[in-house]
Amino acid sequence: MPFLSSIKICDTPFTKVRLGGEADGGYVVLDEICRKCDLLYSYGVERDVSFEKSFVEKYKTKAILFDHTIEEFPEEHQNFLFVREGLAPYKSDTLDTLESHINRFGDAQHKTLKMDIEWGEWAVFEDLSSDLIKSFDQIICEFHIIPVEYKGSHSPYFTGFHKSIYKKINQLLLDKYKTVLDKLQRNHDVYHVHVNNSLGHNLINGERIPNLVELSFVNKKYIEKAVVSKTTFPINGLDCPNKTDRPDILDIEWNPN
Repeated sequence: MPFLSSIKICDTPFTKVRLGGEADGGYVVLDEICRKCDLLYSYGVERDVSFEKSFVEKYKTKAILFDHTIEEFPEEHQNFLFVREGLAPYKSDTLDTLESHINRFGDAQHKTLKMDIEWGEWAVFEDLSSDLIKSFDQIICEFHIIPVEYKGSHSPYFTGFHKSIYKKINQLLLDKYKTVLDKLQRNHDVYHVHVNNSLGHNLINGERIPNLVELSFVNKKYIEKAVVSKTTFPINGLDCPNKTDRPDILDIEWNPN
């Protein structure tokens, strides 16, 4: 099965809204689910907190924002708590686990997880328990689908040898990515997808796959029966190019028959 076919985008009875800036930093959420939200956990905010600010102001809720790569928080807000730590499946001087963060900073019956942690998402989700994943009403994440690429110059024999090894490594990576996405989709349905145009595509073992994919998930407990969407993405009025100096990526076929 092609890798992208493992991502099934479903229709929901809820209203999609875009929060945050009209470029990189904006994400699509479900309005009715957000209205229930008591707490937003947001990882990898860097210098752009437009999504988090829109979220807390529109839904009158609290947000805990994490990033260990910046010295100072870009913007204060009475509903923000900034923690200078990153997210990982282990604890270190600058990183901690999601379970530990929830224990330290508070849990809520209705909470949303937003994540953009530069390829670290795969290890985090791989390690998380299904119960912890299931505790979130929504999960908003940018996934970094990064392969390895052979750019060496060797004899014909060693060129072929390296390319065969790289192909096997890329298949292992795709298998890891698919395992994580399957795990997330056990208790959540994907309701929106957007390709970040900051990077293009890679040809990975014969399949053209974008490097950066933003996915929005909703807990299955809110969906009586999932219906595979026939919508064409991106959606005008909801999606915007992450990089404004180039067009959005329009030629990915989602939910192919």
